[in-house]
Amino acid sequence: MARHNLLSLGAVLIAACAQLLNVSTARSSEDFYVWDAQMPQQAGVLLRQEPLEAELVLGNAGHAYRILYSSEGFAGDIVAVSGAVFVPAGEPPRDGWPVLAWSHGTVGIADKCAPSLQGRSERDISYLQQWLAAGYAVVATDYEGLGTPGTHPYLHCQSEANGNIDAVHAAQGLSAPLGKRWLVTGQSQGGQGALCTGAHVGQRESDLEFLGTVATAPGVNFMARFRAGSADEPNPFIGIALLLGRGFETYEPAFKREEAFTEQALAMMPYTDSACVMELIGMGMKANLTSGQTLRVIPFSEAPGVAQAARHMEIPEQGWTRPVYIAQGTQDELVRYSDVVDFARSLCEQDVEVFFDVYEGADHSGPMNQGVDRFIRWADARFAGQPGGNNCASLLQTK
Repeated sequence: MARHNLLSLGAVLIAACAQLLNVSTARSSEDFYVWDAQMPQQAGVLLRQEPLEAELVLGNAGHAYRILYSSEGFAGDIVAVSGAVFVPAGEPPRDGWPVLAWSHGTVGIADKCAPSLQGRSERDISYLQQWLAAGYAVVATDYEGLGTPGTHPYLHCQSEANGNIDAVHAAQGLSAPLGKRWLVTGQSQGGQGALCTGAHVGQRESDLEFLGTVATAPGVNFMARFRAGSADEPNPFIGIALLLGRGFETYEPAFKREEAFTEQALAMMPYTDSACVMELIGMGMKANLTSGQTLRVIPFSEAPGVAQAARHMEIPEQGWTRPVYIAQGTQDELVRYSDVVDFARSLCEQDVEVFFDVYEGADHSGPMNQGVDRFIRWADARFAGQPGGNNCASLLQTK
């Protein structure tokens, strides 16, 4: 990638993450996030709840809760995960509010970055406010290891799916009129998490009814990205690469940071445990290092353990039971349009009901900002028992 393209990518990342400078800094007691009692043997159990601080409550919510619940972690054990629940104001439907699971984008891996602690971006607030106004209760996981003890297994597909599924089940334990039917939506890392949820939810026995997935700018086809690059390219996003490394070493024993990153990069690694994503991006850009100065192996895909780690990140193409709506901008410099098209086609080839929504000229946040009305109409149709819409035929014809 040319230097000017990397700098353009920097502008996109800063625009996407700058909201972290503006979020609320309200803090719950840290004791809330630590579960010292015996953990239930099953996932999806509400462990504790408390009202959210006023600074963290979405304006269209009639009630808002911080929750701690049991979930199956990436290693297969039952762990405590935190999150938040926002219930619309007004009179609920007879069967309770329809439920929207929200899968958030990259915030970092430090506990302080958890959205139920730090708050949410202006973009995310606007998005979720519109769902609340449309009569959807929002159940928002923080993901495993964000806010709670343990390292966040960044981009681990199964962990993200479990976090969403188990949060929806746990929210049923609140004294709130939540319905039994739900769907999931997410952006970027959360778009990947939403797709992971849609792929894995069919494997779980449940008394709840899952209706579909809405994913915007979803992270897909990671190995293709890891294969790109050359030693002399600027690498201003070493902070993001280090987040990947911290995730990899959490869930893939074959990955060793010393075999992937140089001493210059490793000197910055400790910051990933204390800084949120915007600070990490700024740190990387300030360092002004090339890929050759930060990565021991180029392309990154050839570093020991990377291919094994990436398998934990990939979204299954089989196992889908419900429709999926994917929205992608053609000028997204973080998630390549071509990668998302290829992923959508692969689902179509597995007979998944896919509606692929193209946003010409849109950047990483564009579909989320521009398409929420379409997404809500699609969700309303799911709850009304109507088909999801399917443009696989045209997708496959243009392959």
